[in-house]
Amino acid sequence: MNITEYKSLLAESEFTPKEIFEVLAKDEDYWIRESIARNLNTPKEILEILAKDENLDVRISVAKNQKLPKEILEFLAKDENPNVRKYVSKNKNATKKILEILAKDEKYSIRESVALNPNTSKEILEVLVKDEDYFVRESVAQNLNAPKKILKFLSKDKDWYVRACIARNPKIPKEILEVLAKDEYLLVRESVAINPNVPKEILKILAKDESYYVRECVAQNPKTLKEIK
Repeated sequence: MNITEYKSLLAESEFTPKEIFEVLAKDEDYWIRESIARNLNTPKEILEILAKDENLDVRISVAKNQKLPKEILEFLAKDENPNVRKYVSKNKNATKKILEILAKDEKYSIRESVALNPNTSKEILEVLVKDEDYFVRESVAQNLNAPKKILKFLSKDKDWYVRACIARNPKIPKEILEVLAKDEYLLVRESVAINPNVPKEILKILAKDESYYVRECVAQNPKTLKEIK
C-alpha cells in the first residue's frame, strides 16, 4: 500500500483519530479532503474547515454529509455556488430556517429540492405552491407531507404536468381524484389510473375511458377488480 492509498483509507475510516483528520484536512489532494467531508464520523471542527474549502467538490461533499450540524448547513446555505446550496436543500438535517432561506433562492432547481424535502413545513409549501416555475410546483405535488389544501390547489394548476404529479400522489383525497379522472389531458387521467390508492369506483369509470392508454393503466393497477380486467 502506497502513501496515497493509506491516506485515502484513513480519510474514509470511522476509527481515524481527530488529530489525523486535522492533518488530512489540509492535504494537497482535494479528493482526500473530499473523502473526509463525506465521512459521517468527521468531527464538527474539521467539517467547519472543509465547508470553506476552495474546491467545489469538497464543499459539495460537506453539504451532502447527513450528520452535518445545522450551523454548518446554515453557512453553506449562503455558498456562492448553487450546487452547494442545492445539496444543503436536500439534506435531511436542514432546519426550517435554512429551508425558508433556500425557498427564495434564485435558482429554480434549489427551490425544487426544498419542495421535495420531507422536512419542509406547510408554511413553506404554501409559498412554493405558487412558484412561477412549474418544476417547483411539480415537486410540491410529489411531497407526501403536502396538506389537502395544497393538493386541492395544485389539482387546478394551469400546467397539466403538475396535475399529473398530483394525480400520482398516493395521499391525494378521493374527491380530488374524482375531478382529475375527468381531466381533458390524457396523461393526467393515466396518472389517476396508476395511483396505488385510487378507489375502485374511479377505476371502474376509467376502465371505460376513450383512451386505450388510460384503460391499459387501469388494467395494470393492482387494485383493479377482476371484472374490470
